[in-house]
Amino acid sequence: MRNLLLTCIILSFSYLNAQTHTMLKVKGITTDGMAINTSILKEVTVNIYKYNDKIATFQSDEKGKFQFEIEMNSYIVLEFVKEGFLSKKILFDTKNQLIDHSKNYIPFNFEIMMLKEVKGVDYDDVDFPITMIEYSPEEKEFLYVEKYTSDMVKRQEKVMIKLAKKY
Repeated sequence: MRNLLLTCIILSFSYLNAQTHTMLKVKGITTDGMAINTSILKEVTVNIYKYNDKIATFQSDEKGKFQFEIEMNSYIVLEFVKEGFLSKKILFDTKNQLIDHSKNYIPFNFEIMMLKEVKGVDYDDVDFPITMIEYSPEEKEFLYVEKYTSDMVKRQEKVMIKLAKKY
């Protein structure tokens, strides 16, 4: 009886250690794009899409902070929306065969800088996700896709120049 009890305890610990993590924690802060981390933008709506289907909506708090979990083994788009500002999107690609689902990943933390919307400025260049995040097998973490992000930041900078000229 004692051996049976000991075996059950060992198996239950093994089960807990082999648990799969099917969610990735995402957290960050929303700002108005005027200065990094100093111009908090509160109550920004965050729409979460899985394969183009809206699955959830959250809102940043009074301090501009947000936190939630997104599903692994999926394509998730976060859309940040606030009246008077351009909406911004971020793509999370969590569909990689090399992801270790037994690992509890570090929460993905970022700042989203919203740009004020100005009538008469063409925003088509920034109507795509501003960045893409995917699993890096080398780093064993979720990271920005550097080339894509760099290209999109250049597009955003062009829009910001247009905005500056309108002011």
